[in-house]
Amino acid sequence: MSVPSSGGTFSTASESGRIITPTSSQDVSGSESGLPIRQAPSIPRTLPTAQTPTFLFQNLQPDQASLNTTPRPSSPSSRLSPGRSPSTTSQIGGELSTPGPFSVPASVDTEDLQIPGGFPASSVSASAAGPSQENEDENEVISNDIRDETLPRAPIYNTRLQDGLKAVKRYLASLASTMSLSELTQDQSTSLHTLYKRTEEMSKFQYPVTRTVGFIGDSGVGKSSLINSLLDQKIARSSREGSACTCVATEFRHTDDTHTGPFTIEAEFMNTEEMRELLEHLLLDFRKFYVSSIYRELQTTEEQRKCQDAAVKSWETLQSLFKTQPSLTIEFLSDVAEGAHAQILTMLERWAYAGLTNRQGGSDALEYSVIAGDIEECKSILDHLAADNPEGGGPALWPFIKLIRVYLNSPILRTGLVLTDLPGLRDLNFARVRATERYLAHQCDEVFIVANISRAGTDESDVSPEEASREQGPDGRRVREMNKELEKVKGQRITAKSQRMKSKGDDLVKWLLKETGLSDRIVELDFDVTRFLIHRRNLNISRELRRKYDSVEVFCVSNTLYSEHRNGDPTQADRYLDLTGIRDLRRYCQLVPAEAQMRATTAFLEDEVPAMVGSIRQWALSGTDPVTAEKAAELRRVLNESQEALRRDFQSSEAHVTCMFQELRELFNNSIISCINTSRAQWKQESLDVSQRWAGWHWASYASFCQHDGNWSTKAHPKERPWNEQFIQQTREALDPVWEGIMEWLELKFEFLIDMLNVSFSALLSGIQEHQHLAPHALQNIIVNMGHRRENIHTHIKNEIINVVSKTQITKRDMLEHHADSFISMLMKPCYNYCNGVGGPGSDRLRKDHMEDHLRNSRLFASYSTHAKNVYGGIMTESLKALQEEIDKQVEGIVLDFHAVVADEGEIPEAERAPALANELRSLIQSGQAILEDTNKIAQQLNARG
Repeated sequence: MSVPSSGGTFSTASESGRIITPTSSQDVSGSESGLPIRQAPSIPRTLPTAQTPTFLFQNLQPDQASLNTTPRPSSPSSRLSPGRSPSTTSQIGGELSTPGPFSVPASVDTEDLQIPGGFPASSVSASAAGPSQENEDENEVISNDIRDETLPRAPIYNTRLQDGLKAVKRYLASLASTMSLSELTQDQSTSLHTLYKRTEEMSKFQYPVTRTVGFIGDSGVGKSSLINSLLDQKIARSSREGSACTCVATEFRHTDDTHTGPFTIEAEFMNTEEMRELLEHLLLDFRKFYVSSIYRELQTTEEQRKCQDAAVKSWETLQSLFKTQPSLTIEFLSDVAEGAHAQILTMLERWAYAGLTNRQGGSDALEYSVIAGDIEECKSILDHLAADNPEGGGPALWPFIKLIRVYLNSPILRTGLVLTDLPGLRDLNFARVRATERYLAHQCDEVFIVANISRAGTDESDVSPEEASREQGPDGRRVREMNKELEKVKGQRITAKSQRMKSKGDDLVKWLLKETGLSDRIVELDFDVTRFLIHRRNLNISRELRRKYDSVEVFCVSNTLYSEHRNGDPTQADRYLDLTGIRDLRRYCQLVPAEAQMRATTAFLEDEVPAMVGSIRQWALSGTDPVTAEKAAELRRVLNESQEALRRDFQSSEAHVTCMFQELRELFNNSIISCINTSRAQWKQESLDVSQRWAGWHWASYASFCQHDGNWSTKAHPKERPWNEQFIQQTREALDPVWEGIMEWLELKFEFLIDMLNVSFSALLSGIQEHQHLAPHALQNIIVNMGHRRENIHTHIKNEIINVVSKTQITKRDMLEHHADSFISMLMKPCYNYCNGVGGPGSDRLRKDHMEDHLRNSRLFASYSTHAKNVYGGIMTESLKALQEEIDKQVEGIVLDFHAVVADEGEIPEAERAPALANELRSLIQSGQAILEDTNKIAQQLNARG
């Protein structure tokens, strides 16, 4: 017997690391597996510098698979913590055998190693069970349904909390239903109609935030298969099914109020500027190889191979886009006449814009949405979007698609998790690389780099029980014992079968039962061997990767094993499904949004629901306070003044929020932008000095420098650093100290904002309390409700602090580091494109002159300053808009409460026009108080415990 070889998948995010490995994707005869590695993002939870799997694991040797696993003494999920330590996963397939129960060899040290899939579910200790399993029947029937899987130990997944949340939503629905029975509700001008709509919306509460886990890796390593296993649906396209899936990021999201179909597919198309950039890079990659004068200037065989691969991919993409254009030929694209490059690009753009008429939704559409009735239709639509030859023979759509979103029902997605299948960076041209790196940095909270597990391990003996049995250590002895026991039982079964065939009557039954029992024993021993060797390999993989990379945690998973047993008999398949590691990885992914969703749920229960119920109570209280005409007039005056103060402090151009964001813009301009403007003359001169010094280089060295976009240091000039590195050093020396001040001021300004809003609320409350005698019940309710509204505003401000700090740190990264999406890459790329597009006699002088001209006359550093100002200004504008919208909701809620206290002169209060409804609502509010209090208490206890 032999264990199938395995591959794996790696995934990393930000500055700390984790590793994951999918297992084999084939049978014993040719199994492949994957190993993913994940790094947890720092604050903010984004990837500061996207790195390809090749770079991260460049020292891993291919085809050196190892199959290690060892159980861990605690729950598979109890020590997994997103955003903290890294993780790795390997895919493993095939079967092994063992005699007797599984045991850990004395030589194996499991301390501090986390090996998902270490034990089947039946072996997990009681203390490791999640909250939702606390009171389950031990004899419950085993099920392979993903919905029945153990959830991770996170407060948001607590059964009591989830049941309480459902009860609160049902309670809100009953309030909305009661209000809907009144004719007043149908009148859109009434306060009751507004209350009804808001209550109905809140009764459908869904987790309001998302957290994105991205999977990135080379084509064919198992990203899509891994995502399919996690979703428990075969929906993601395999790289073997077409080239498109290697280029288009695909998100998998849970259905929501705006995406109600079984499956909704959205495609986001490139705009004309993005299309032009893509075409330019496709043409450039093509001409680097096919224009021989450029290709001959490449110095190494490796550079020439990469150049050829890029040209082939570009040619295939252009053929997919322009298959109906007979003029698209290799000769046309490789024309070397003067000005040919620009003319060819212009023609490609013309063809591309003409082809937009084939785009779903029309030539001007930037988005396309379609609903699929079932998974087969969904896959068919995805195939059409990603096909090289769409139905009807028109041009392919995928080259101009930026992002595909698929909305579906899957338990793993229901709390806001988004899984994204990202293209491997080495498979893309610069335009796609930049877009992917931008997605990694701006969208992903966790990133898994997917790579084959055979690239992570070096111990071949781990793969085969025969090889492992030849070892001299305790592991080898253990395997020999298991093999000996297995052969012994097989021999006993042969004997039993022989006796059964010769027997009759009672003896026949006896030997039949004996043979059956021995067959079952062989199955058990086979599983024990499989488990032992898988655990052993996973353990060794984990150790090896953790030695090489700090803070890396490893998951080892098998898509093949998962697929083989997913639909099997639950009593037999369950232990294999646990052994695949998919369940552990699924639980880990469910932890990613858990903390944010718990904060959102707590805010919903503690303040949003009480504020909403308080507003309904405010409406129903109308008329319960005896108010004379004189008191009514005074009430109107007090409440009108309070409303004016509220709008002035929270919604006007002089509002605290507006002023704070204006101060943040000014602070950035007066510090960062001022520093850039002061330094840019020096930066320009130093850059020109470097350029003039490098102009003396040999033409081949300079050409190679340009081919690597300035980010390469030739061996011929070991003391010279790449120009990009020198520029980054200059900017860091000038801007790093200033950035530190910006980050400190950000949080201080937001804290000051909360203080100012508290002052405003205190003044408002003080004025209302002074006049509480005018309407004791109504104004007391106003006071309580304003407290909840204030806390809601605080929550949104705190959330926006996290958002702004995260985006500001990304901006800092893009300014002070060099990567595909950095400021300096964007500003220098046109220059490098030109340099890389010329070849032949005189090309060396053209390159050097163009570089000199670009640095001297392109206003490079002025553009750097302008771009920084625009990016930061965009962050401030977007953040202000988002925060102001939330503040407006709370302010309008308070104003609605004010209007319910006393009607305008000459009008009858709404509650007095519907007294039966007011009584019914007061009764419902009273009876539902216990539900709100009990659920809120559960949330508080869980938060205190967590």
